[in-house]
Amino acid sequence: MISCLRQTSPVRLAIFLLFALTCYRLWFINHMELVPDEAYYWLWSKHLAASYRDKGPGVAWIIALGTELFGPTVFGIRFFAVVLSTATGAVLFLLARRLYDDRVALWSLLLATVIPMMAVGSVLMTIDSLSVFFWAWAALIFWKAIHRDRFSDWFWLGLAIGAGFLAKFTNGVQLICIGFFLLWSKEHRPLLCSRKMVTLGAAFGVSILPILWWNIQTGWVHWMALHARSGVDQSFQIHPMELLEFIGGQFGVISPLIAAGMVVAGAALLGRRHADLRVRFLLSQFLPLYGLFAFFSLNKAGQPNWAAPALITGVIFTVVYWREILARRPAWRWGVGAAFGIALLMTVLMHDTDPLMLAAGKVTHYLHRRPIPDPLRRARGWKDFAAHVQSAREHGRAHLLIADNYAQASMMAFYLPDQPTPYLLPATYGDTQFTLWPGYEIRPGTRALYVTTSNGSPPKILQEEFSQVELVDDFWSQHHGRPMTRFCIYLCTNG
Repeated sequence: MISCLRQTSPVRLAIFLLFALTCYRLWFINHMELVPDEAYYWLWSKHLAASYRDKGPGVAWIIALGTELFGPTVFGIRFFAVVLSTATGAVLFLLARRLYDDRVALWSLLLATVIPMMAVGSVLMTIDSLSVFFWAWAALIFWKAIHRDRFSDWFWLGLAIGAGFLAKFTNGVQLICIGFFLLWSKEHRPLLCSRKMVTLGAAFGVSILPILWWNIQTGWVHWMALHARSGVDQSFQIHPMELLEFIGGQFGVISPLIAAGMVVAGAALLGRRHADLRVRFLLSQFLPLYGLFAFFSLNKAGQPNWAAPALITGVIFTVVYWREILARRPAWRWGVGAAFGIALLMTVLMHDTDPLMLAAGKVTHYLHRRPIPDPLRRARGWKDFAAHVQSAREHGRAHLLIADNYAQASMMAFYLPDQPTPYLLPATYGDTQFTLWPGYEIRPGTRALYVTTSNGSPPKILQEEFSQVELVDDFWSQHHGRPMTRFCIYLCTNG
């Protein structure tokens, strides 16, 4: 069996692997409930716009296309997540193949497949699906562009980076990565002040016109949103534990041994092989992005997925380095095999944690010992949650739905039978798109449900708007008999 695989073309193995993964993922996406962000972006797709409060319009546009083809279903929302993950794998293979050879390309694809963050991201329709794909595509175009004299390559490079920017602003950092490489590579330095860079910039500018136009119309909301998300409210302060939290998060979502192997590979190649053009290219697409988020994490830790696009080249140089190590020291195969095995086990468990019988992190009255939180908790219990809301809605004859968070509001919009329009409490400016949409109206006889994860007193504004606010349900959403998240439902009446 092993000898047969060795004799098979890596290209054929890659095609078979991508085909098998695509078929499995298309089957699997219907077997996991949405996470709140997916339902939130689906709401965006029902209100198509040139952009949204803290992100570009790319994710809403692609979900709108998916639901137009397959209806407002889980499959419709996630279909293009699977398509994009397959396309990303293909581009990763092509990039590694152009840089090195078929074997490096195949191992890079295999490594990317077992990394938990990349595997789970392949079935969730979030901004990362688009962001990682366009980052990989832009990296492939850039490598071709510096090896042939075609202005069209630089035009397409600008469009690819701009398309990624429409999904996630992080992709704009790829312009810095390109500048970093051109400064690092003496033979390519003249390109910094050439018409090709002007072409790149013009194409990027054209592709992000929707975002620019939207910000002009809304008073540059994106600037306020990015400032709020940066964690730098007043002044930048050094908090070493925040940086350690960011680093720990990376080891968790990449898997510990592979993350350690990536760090060792990057440091070794930077120190010993920086004269190799391919190494400079790979590191220049990796170091600036991780360096940027590590810097901001000194003040406040960023989310583990923020640096996900950098893994495209990180995977390749990790394979390159450790392949050479194994050629010289075969004993390291056990370590490499353990790294693959642990990552694969983590990835499998991230697809289905039911056998572990995990519960929510703060449930103490259900178990005698402190439970381990379920990493899939955000994708579980929402059908049961919707059943509770619908029951309270029918018994209370409520026709208005209000939530304290975008997650509850988005899940009510998707999972309730009639897919109604929920609202958040009034706010002049908040951290979600809901504050930019029309709010609810209260009239004599209005009956509303207020859904919250807080078990304290209802907010003051709610008590001012309604004459009576009564708790009608206090429950833990269930997944296969296990508690996931606690919710409270209040019936609010007027008159």
